[in-house]
Amino acid sequence: MASQTRSVVLFLVLSSLAVGQDLSKYTFEGGGGVSVPANAAADRFNTGWNLLFGGGYKFTKHVSGLLEYQFDRFSLTNAVLQNANQPDGFNDYWSFTLNPRYEFTTRGRLGGYLTGGYGVYHRRLAFTDPSQAVGYCDPYSGYCENSGAPVVAEFSNVKGGYNLGGGATYALGDTGLKVFTDVRFNRFIAHHSNDWVTLSFGIRF
Repeated sequence: MASQTRSVVLFLVLSSLAVGQDLSKYTFEGGGGVSVPANAAADRFNTGWNLLFGGGYKFTKHVSGLLEYQFDRFSLTNAVLQNANQPDGFNDYWSFTLNPRYEFTTRGRLGGYLTGGYGVYHRRLAFTDPSQAVGYCDPYSGYCENSGAPVVAEFSNVKGGYNLGGGATYALGDTGLKVFTDVRFNRFIAHHSNDWVTLSFGIRF
């Protein structure tokens, strides 16, 4: 929840920077989708999910630069859990990267882009115990809520990382809004392989 809150705050801050300015010179995006572990990471992580937010400046019609925030979460494979003698767990990453982008357009509403960037990546590995989850029920409304599996051990570190990819866009009329599909290869630079591919969907202007 904290990571998702940071992403929303970032998006609001970037939006506020454009207040009173010519919005045609700025670009903003928000979306999410599926994250698939690649290479050696496929033996440790299951398919997960991601959130992507960003904003930046359009230098020309085709070239822009963005500051992007991305959050990815993966559950752990049974092999990892058995080796660690833990019942459950997850691995997540959040990152801030500077990403130049080149956009190309067609005669219609379809367009595309290439992008890539480098930045700071934070990795968190956590083991949880679902048997210690606590449930609460409101005796008046009958509404029940589960606290979720508590974290019993965790490890984190910060390294450099990068992403490379591109996507396709479709303009929604003359509003300046576009829906996009984004595919990227991501790498957290560490001693062990931490590679994954994201497939994200969202909207930008």
